[in-house]
Amino acid sequence: MLSLFSGIGAYEEALKNLKIPFELVNYCEIDSTAAKAYAVIHNEPIEKNLGDITKVDETKLDDFDFMTYSFPCQDISALGDQKGLFDEDGNKTRSGLFFDAIRIAKYKKPKFMIAENVKALSTKTFRSDLDNMIKLLDSIGYNTYWKVLNSKDYGIPQSRNRIYIISIRKDVDKGNFQFPNPIELSCTAKDFYETEEVPDEYYLRESDMKYLSEFRLKKKYSSLNSNVTICQTTKQGNLANPQNFVKDSKGYRVMTPSELLSLQGFNRNYGTLLLHNGFTKEKIGKMSGNSVTVNVLQEIFRNLVKSVSLYIDMAA
Repeated sequence: MLSLFSGIGAYEEALKNLKIPFELVNYCEIDSTAAKAYAVIHNEPIEKNLGDITKVDETKLDDFDFMTYSFPCQDISALGDQKGLFDEDGNKTRSGLFFDAIRIAKYKKPKFMIAENVKALSTKTFRSDLDNMIKLLDSIGYNTYWKVLNSKDYGIPQSRNRIYIISIRKDVDKGNFQFPNPIELSCTAKDFYETEEVPDEYYLRESDMKYLSEFRLKKKYSSLNSNVTICQTTKQGNLANPQNFVKDSKGYRVMTPSELLSLQGFNRNYGTLLLHNGFTKEKIGKMSGNSVTVNVLQEIFRNLVKSVSLYIDMAA
């Protein structure tokens, strides 16, 4: 496996949960904080991090079967500049780093590739970009399937619409890959809340409440004690601009790292692990908001394994 734009390793977490064996060739994360968190969570040496993808020499990489490449969304997202893959001068944007992933794929020819990005990539604004991306993947030997999936339809009470792009090398593809069907949600966000008392540092101060009324805490882009939280963003964990709030007997608070990570499908103990390794709640919140939902990936992997008739003893 080669993991590009790795973040904190949601794909790796999904594979581990399904007991699908894999060997990590390298991971590639330019953000030093996320790169260190990845190493801590997955017990991998930081030396495996390739860093800046634009400086990766594809001719020197070990062979791999599977590549993940959830390229940056900043220039596609409705909350960003929406420049697309290229800026007005024709230079690659951060989202345009997609082409560096394809440069690597063209040379190494992995059997399978998967990427996740914001729903906006599938909308009218960027649909021509998506179509061109699929044509490019076709030209280097891949059949590509894509669909917008919501995390709340796959066991996680978070409304998070994302596009998932699956590419299978043509000589491997049997033409029968299907995206997973929705699963009835059987839990609420409350099931992910802390069971022990939360430290005072997570609670909004009196000065904060001068600007944040309960009405504002329930507005369109935030939630308060909701059964299904709104989509986490990189501002998660920051008292100045959080999205999901909890109200309890002590007052109003932001979610803890354990709550945020578990609402992305990660082991909730990672929150404590990262805190003990010197990561702040703000940095952990940013990394959680920037991650892919593990549960969605698990269901995709189940179907991918079936579609290519691989025999793997997966967990139920």
